[in-house]
Amino acid sequence: MTAQPKLRILCLHGYRQCDQSFRQKTGSTRKLVKSLADFEFVNAPHSVAVDDHADSSRAWWFSNSEAMSFSSRESTEVSVGFEESVNTILKFIEENGPFDGFMGFSQGASMVHLLLAKAQLGEIKLPGIKFAIFFSGFLSLSSKHDSLTSLRINNLPSLHVFGDADEIVARPKSEKLADQFDVEAIRIAHDGGHLVPAMSKHKETIAGFLREQID
Repeated sequence: MTAQPKLRILCLHGYRQCDQSFRQKTGSTRKLVKSLADFEFVNAPHSVAVDDHADSSRAWWFSNSEAMSFSSRESTEVSVGFEESVNTILKFIEENGPFDGFMGFSQGASMVHLLLAKAQLGEIKLPGIKFAIFFSGFLSLSSKHDSLTSLRINNLPSLHVFGDADEIVARPKSEKLADQFDVEAIRIAHDGGHLVPAMSKHKETIAGFLREQID
């Protein structure tokens, strides 16, 4: 009997995290669907000043060019380092792909959305990408991203997970991101905060979503 092909999912960590910390934080979720998908993790290119530029604290872009910091609640006219991060991810895909889908947390989830929008506009190519999973996602508040955040994402299934007690990215912000997809988004609400929750009670939902993405 031929083994069922697995999906390959590229994972983008949150602000002040790194590839290895996100790997650890998603361990239980990945274990639930290990028969369906393999996960790879990419590191953001920018270190964070407030954490003394430690290797374990990375950012996809900064919303404050003076402090070189980021906040999902900060309306801004800058997105310092964003294009470098786009190029980092595209290079990673070129060297390690192809991938079938994305998974992102917080700023990484927002980055996933911006990549999908750039691809839809024809600004970049994301060969093979056909779905996305978002944990605590949100729409970027940088005016530099207005052409991307105003776009509806076409023909791409998505799964959105958010916490009712999330004080960093409030549930309505994650719901607003989910509303940007024309394929009706699958939504999972949990009672936790700003984290990747234990997904065991939602195993069938996430597993079912992934099964639908396997050709």
